[in-house]
Amino acid sequence: MEDKKPFGDYIRKKRLEAGLTQKELAGRLFVTESSVSKWERNLSCPDVSLVTSICRELRISEHEFFTACDDHQAHAQERAAARWRRAASILRWCCLAGYAAAIPVCFVCDWVLFHSLDWFWVVLAGIALSFCFTNLPFLVRRERTAVCLGAASACLLLLLLACWRYVGGHWLLGGLAITAAGLVLLWGWWAIWRFYGKHVPPLCVALTSVWVFPLLAVVHAFAGGGWLVGVGWPLAALGVAFLWAYFLCLRCLPVGPWLKAGACALITAFASPAFGWLCKHLIPDVPGPWILDYITLAVLLTLALVLLAVGTGKEMERRREG
Repeated sequence: MEDKKPFGDYIRKKRLEAGLTQKELAGRLFVTESSVSKWERNLSCPDVSLVTSICRELRISEHEFFTACDDHQAHAQERAAARWRRAASILRWCCLAGYAAAIPVCFVCDWVLFHSLDWFWVVLAGIALSFCFTNLPFLVRRERTAVCLGAASACLLLLLLACWRYVGGHWLLGGLAITAAGLVLLWGWWAIWRFYGKHVPPLCVALTSVWVFPLLAVVHAFAGGGWLVGVGWPLAALGVAFLWAYFLCLRCLPVGPWLKAGACALITAFASPAFGWLCKHLIPDVPGPWILDYITLAVLLTLALVLLAVGTGKEMERRREG
């Protein structure tokens, strides 16, 4: 590992220059703090899919990233990155070709077969929304996330309007309100990442935990019924509790990925009967557990025990080596 030392030193130096701790950098990259520590201690190298994000957070170019270490591993990673960029470029061109073929075909079919343009606008708005995620991010150079998210929001509203124009009805106002409530979460995540920058994952989880309750209230305002306080919010609260259980398991447990996967499987095993029990007590007509529920619980518990056993073995091996 001695020949990789310059690479780890370079990452650490640039992280300190950016004023980031290992934990903060890991949070921005959505990896564990131990992963960043291993990079800086020359025990591993970042995955090629993280190169662009690392360069953005450390304020360096990809060329600087790859030339920081001139060993065989760095060259292999550079070749892998080139293959990744080629594959992404091919995928973008395939998507673009698909859009270019679909638009005139749908236009002709709608006009020739139905002598009007009605469902064509639904297809066009759907293609525009897809374009915002597949091709637009590679065309925008500055404020990429904000521009793409704004374009996607506009296209989503246009898609909703196109669907309403095609099928009719009195659901448009409710659909717009529910869609706007959904977009609040996405824009909230972006605002946390863009303007705060610290503790992004826990803040996003906290925002999601709060957001789900007014979302249900908006749905209830247009759907009606007496399910909001007695059923909707209690089930949402249970879901939020399990969301935080997953987050704390993945974020805070100082163990390897196998043990974390086992813990998540164990949480899932408890989540299934918990939701079933709550539904049975909140909704009178819900039947008791089926045989399939017991089979699912047994499979999840077995999977959790296997993952925990493998993870325990790997942790013991790692500690012996350390």
